[in-house]
Amino acid sequence: MQAGYVDGLVAWHLDRVLRRVVDLERVLDAIEAQRSAIPVVFLQAGEIDLTTPSGRLLARILAAVAANEGDVKSARLSAQRAQAAQAGRAHGPLGYGYDDEQRIIPEEAGVIRDVARRLIEGDSLYSIAADLNERGVPTPGSGKWDARRVQRAAERDERQAVTAVIEGARSSSSLTPGALARLLRKAGGNAEVCSAAWVRDQLWVEHVTSHDHGLDDSTIARMLFAAGVPADRSYWRAANVRAMVRRGSLCGWREFSPGQRGGYGELISPGDWTPILSKEAIEDIRLVTDRPRTKRGREPKYLLAAILKCGKCGSSLAGSPTRNGGPFRYACSKQPGRPHTCGGLTIAGPQTDRIVSMAIIDAVAEAKVRSGTAQRRTANGAAARGAEETIAEISRLRKHYGLEFAAGRLHQEEWDAVREGWALRQREAERVLGTWAPNLHAVLSDVPKDRPDIEKWWESASVRRKREIVQVLVERIEIAPREKINNRFDDSRIGEPVWRI
Repeated sequence: MQAGYVDGLVAWHLDRVLRRVVDLERVLDAIEAQRSAIPVVFLQAGEIDLTTPSGRLLARILAAVAANEGDVKSARLSAQRAQAAQAGRAHGPLGYGYDDEQRIIPEEAGVIRDVARRLIEGDSLYSIAADLNERGVPTPGSGKWDARRVQRAAERDERQAVTAVIEGARSSSSLTPGALARLLRKAGGNAEVCSAAWVRDQLWVEHVTSHDHGLDDSTIARMLFAAGVPADRSYWRAANVRAMVRRGSLCGWREFSPGQRGGYGELISPGDWTPILSKEAIEDIRLVTDRPRTKRGREPKYLLAAILKCGKCGSSLAGSPTRNGGPFRYACSKQPGRPHTCGGLTIAGPQTDRIVSMAIIDAVAEAKVRSGTAQRRTANGAAARGAEETIAEISRLRKHYGLEFAAGRLHQEEWDAVREGWALRQREAERVLGTWAPNLHAVLSDVPKDRPDIEKWWESASVRRKREIVQVLVERIEIAPREKINNRFDDSRIGEPVWRI
């Protein structure tokens, strides 16, 4: 309109063209800039002469009415969302960890529990993302085409066959069904699906040849997905690790943030689906990930730091270099702000790492670990099912009595008492289920099965990778004080590992 290419404007109603008064002013400015009047016709209101004061007044009134209708509709939708949130109903898919029917996906749930545990124990988002990428753990939505991946694939031009499909679909050149089918098969599509008849039935060619601009990237993404063309692998970053593990849906609670799109709102009502984590865990994770961090997590130097515990005071041992430049050691350090530490225990680091590493290799090589039975702290399937039913029952009770409390039919003391009882029952059920037991299949996915191969792999693995395995298998190892003052290493000071499995 501003460029002078429009001879007139016809619409069903003004609110089909714009819904804000400020947008109307832009239209009026564009019309006034033209030398000749531009007729404006609304089928529901007739012709409006926007060159006259009365016509512009009428248009502004109609625009104000349209804006008010939009505000009323927005307020009504917000009220409906708030009501649904209070009732504990999910707003769309639950996301990573759940399927479309709100059932837990065990492999993804294992990743979530592993990431949650590591965050609470102090690992950085960057180190967790690097480890997930190193293990080849798929990201949320991995393998699915979308408009952004189509654009990225075309820009990188790393897969020439895929690029040829994208460029052909974007252009307005004539593509026969057979030609497009051949391109899709060459790009890795399903040979049984990508036939000329299938392309013709799907109308992809008609879309390309009937529009001057060809297909948009969203339609191309749907075409590639339907043809079975594999998408490029996506990688974990600190941002999507953080987004994945902060969701309130993971603890079975509905969150709501009035007036905001996306983000993470307040946990306001228990939902009607099975949780993967506890509510307390989500609150801890949000607290940890809300802290400002000015730099990335450093690569760990010491395998057993914070896993070894002082036999005198129970504090965690930290790794530290020796003053004379010799081998490092693990020490109970007495520091300001930590009055409970004794500062009176040390042990040689390399020898301790070697002994504990052999115990870890033994554990990894055991059939019971590799078989995955350690994913639950109980091998009794009936007990596990009972624990799941207990958690589901507690979720229903929370929803019911939460509404009673909100309506004023339950006193604060009664509400606090029943919540405390539920918390005890849920913690016990989570202990049975092994809520905090990580997905060992994922953690050990790149580790060989035979002991000689495990030993070779362990020698070449990074400290961060080995430490990740130690953390998922071992809760703590106590180091006893020295009985004699000498320079000889006493391996009897190293206690038996307290296993998580």
